Amino acid sequence: MTLKFSIDVSGFLPLDDYVRLGKLAESLGFDEFHVVDDLNFKPAWPLLALIGANTSRIRLGPWLIAPRIVHPAYHAENLALLDLLTGGRAVCAVGRGAFFEYLGLPPPDKPLTMLREALHIIRRMLAGDRTPFDGQVFKATAELALRFEPQRRSIPLLIGTFGPQTCELAGQIADGFVTSCVTDPGYVRMLRASFDAGARAVGRDPGSLEVAVSPLCSVARDREAAYALMRQLLPQALPFLQPMSRHAGLSDDTVRAAAAAAEAGDHARAASFIRDSDIRFFTAVGTPRDVIPQVEALIDAGANHIAFGGLLGPDPGEAIRLIGTEIVPRFR
Repeated sequence: MTLKFSIDVSGFLPLDDYVRLGKLAESLGFDEFHVVDDLNFKPAWPLLALIGANTSRIRLGPWLIAPRIVHPAYHAENLALLDLLTGGRAVCAVGRGAFFEYLGLPPPDKPLTMLREALHIIRRMLAGDRTPFDGQVFKATAELALRFEPQRRSIPLLIGTFGPQTCELAGQIADGFVTSCVTDPGYVRMLRASFDAGARAVGRDPGSLEVAVSPLCSVARDREAAYALMRQLLPQALPFLQPMSRHAGLSDDTVRAAAAAAEAGDHARAASFIRDSDIRFFTAVGTPRDVIPQVEALIDAGANHIAFGGLLGPDPGEAIRLIGTEIVPRFR
């Protein structure tokens, strides 16, 4: 599969930044532009529509949507409309999700079944299939159908995960998988092995599928500024990165303490819990020259799509320019 490079942005940037950064990424030749769809922040679908209306080539989509929080039929409608708006440029990643406690919901007790059924419903609706579906997690009657003609009847669907079991499922049923907030090549290699095993078990060629890695990034000319931003960001992200944080050697107590300090605004204390090895495990940080070897290692570990994510850098626009002009050309 052809090597791809993309940009991921969060929902907590200023509103005016999204079109500006999307157009910048397109002008620099990035393949895709994703908006993270997290609770409490600006939702992905309207932002993607805004970017789509102001770009012409770059593919767009949410990373990740959570069917535990919103029924997959709602996501199918939004995905079909985004694809129609952009003339067939939509992509999508589906994941287990997080933030359930904010809604008073328990985590899904059958996450693999939930993901399998979510992909089925999204594909069913796009295809115009009205066959009733009686799943363990989701239901769909014959009346659940798109009431408008989509641009395409099939849109790429990836599964997002940090774990090997879900990677195996992705190999069986998805167009690929995406794992985020990691730059450790050993961990990516482990996930890739599970993904390949799942694909081969059902007679699929793993080489034809997408393996996307989206590391937390902070790229700048000023190395110290880039690291300072990452030491502020990483403690806030750690509670949502299990099981990777345990794999990296971080205890649950350390994760809780770092996150609590960050929540209280004591960023110096929060950063004190972060070791250099944690920075190396989860993030791509520093100058372009610092980041290039990390990208090389991820590709060697089996990634064929690098999606630069997180805050990107102290100045997101500068970071996208540096990535697009000094990092990506090394691999084109």
